[in-house]
Amino acid sequence: MRTSNFIATLIGVAFTLLPAQAGTLVTLPISPKIGEQIQLEYTPMDADKAMMDRKNIHAVVYTFTAAAELPLAIEVPLEKRSGRFTGALVLPKDAVYAIIKVGNGSIYDTNKELYWEVLQHNEKGQPVEGADLKSAMARYGQLPAPCRMKDDFEEALEYLNKETRLYPKNVVAQFNYIMIAKNTGDLTEDEAKGKYRELTSQVTQIQGPLEAIAVAQAYAEQGKQEESERIMVDAARRFPTSTVSEQAQLQELGASKSLDEFVGRATEHLQKWSSSPARQNIIDAVLNATTQQRAMPQLVQFIQSTAGLSARTIHQAVNFIGAVDTLRTQALAFVESGISAARDESRKPQNMGISEWKEEQRLASSQLRFVQGAILRAMGRNNEAITALEQSIEIGGDDLEKGCVEMLVDMRALSGQKKSALQLAERALSLGVSTPKLLETFRALLKEDGEDSSDIAEREEELRSQGRQRMAMRVVKDMLHQQAIDGAFTSLDGKAVKIFDWKGKVVIIDYWATWCGPCRQSFPSLQKLYMRYKDNPNVVFAIVNVWERSDDRVQTVKDFLSKNPTLTFPMFLDKDDSVVGKFGVTGIPTKFYLGKDGRIQFKEVGLSPEEQFLDEATNRIEALLAQ
Repeated sequence: MRTSNFIATLIGVAFTLLPAQAGTLVTLPISPKIGEQIQLEYTPMDADKAMMDRKNIHAVVYTFTAAAELPLAIEVPLEKRSGRFTGALVLPKDAVYAIIKVGNGSIYDTNKELYWEVLQHNEKGQPVEGADLKSAMARYGQLPAPCRMKDDFEEALEYLNKETRLYPKNVVAQFNYIMIAKNTGDLTEDEAKGKYRELTSQVTQIQGPLEAIAVAQAYAEQGKQEESERIMVDAARRFPTSTVSEQAQLQELGASKSLDEFVGRATEHLQKWSSSPARQNIIDAVLNATTQQRAMPQLVQFIQSTAGLSARTIHQAVNFIGAVDTLRTQALAFVESGISAARDESRKPQNMGISEWKEEQRLASSQLRFVQGAILRAMGRNNEAITALEQSIEIGGDDLEKGCVEMLVDMRALSGQKKSALQLAERALSLGVSTPKLLETFRALLKEDGEDSSDIAEREEELRSQGRQRMAMRVVKDMLHQQAIDGAFTSLDGKAVKIFDWKGKVVIIDYWATWCGPCRQSFPSLQKLYMRYKDNPNVVFAIVNVWERSDDRVQTVKDFLSKNPTLTFPMFLDKDDSVVGKFGVTGIPTKFYLGKDGRIQFKEVGLSPEEQFLDEATNRIEALLAQ
């Protein structure tokens, strides 16, 4: 097993359930002092109607201290008054900075991923030390996924500059200023190295773990790796329970040489660092490593040995464990432990609001019951399976899981419950939920009732039309909000095109190779999708050839296209396969859907049935165009 695989799995994938709305939030006073009450007044826009239709409108206020990596989420109830929603809070005394979103637990207004922010001020009316630094960090991807702000490096530089002027001894702010200025081109490589030398020469005594990390990185940027390592070792000794000490152990975890060693070290790490900011990333890394290698016994042992796992994590594990015949009884036991975890509020992470957490648990519980039903069906316990699937749908409400509906409709139809099967199929279609199998069963049930083909098609279109608006909302919830990745592709006539040149447009990137059967099989569907949008100037298709097994890649692709003249979508090459590596692709075909700001919002791996692919891809593109 290669060590690099484990290192890669430790990189957290950012995702969130937050659609961008466009309301207005006013916070007063504008420059609150420590201990001063802050008034919140939120005015929704027409686009926020879906959010306002539900009760429990509240603000989630993420409060940050100068030293903590994770924020504390405070939920503030908002009361409706004359079309506005108002509330109040006092920030914790040690908080330096806060960002705010407004919602109902399921849908949130994030001010188009800019959020609303509050900087804590001192008696002189100046931002307290660390406030401008945190505001800068919010603008270059340093906050956790539930409150990650849209990148704005120029604005981040302004805040860092302000922090270093007010607090010239803030080493962390100085380091971040140099790092960002170099990345934006405000400083050359040589200028940045000079600044790093100046910074490290000024530091005579490390004051805290974050300062140690900054100074160590500054030495590393100068090529002084031994000095960098010395700083980290000394800091780990001086601050044994801090993030700097944990980082040293994370490096050892990433250097594991076998799966058993990696899982064992991860288990020990989570026991020692139970509140680690990297906790979920480590758990996800174990899930990825064990499932990729089909090491289900190790995964079972990990689940049994790790306290406080979330319902979502248990659901992900049970999906794989339940597929092994000899482990199905164990998987069913894990389902029940996952349901219990969803009711245990002590498992709520501190950086998540209670309403949002409860919504996540509701969906996780629904998914767990679905997996339970699938396992019971595989075991031939059909009546129990139907009960579990029905529970899943009841818990899920309008958030229906396609696979669950498909399975239950099929089982009801086969057991003679044709009326209830048809009712559920119609409900699913009206909510924008469909699969090829579900549609097939729906049409067959109507045909058995004596409906002719034209009536069936008309009824189907009516239901699916009702579901399109619902599906658009569902798609927005699934956006990944992963950071933008730049890189250059080459057209078949040799012209280079940078991904960032397409900012402002919705971009669909499809990585493929001529030797890849599923890639070739997906192209007729992809061509139909391209034809839908080829005249839309705000949509870009980039079909990118990678990992080709020939010396003359251009000619290989041209030969392929000459034999497939119906394929007219734009074709590009990733000549040295460097860009596909940046995207973390491990198998093809893999598609990415980029929003207008360049961020990765959707990822699709493998081959889907044409009707399903066209529905899902269209919904994604339309959701991104609407942003």
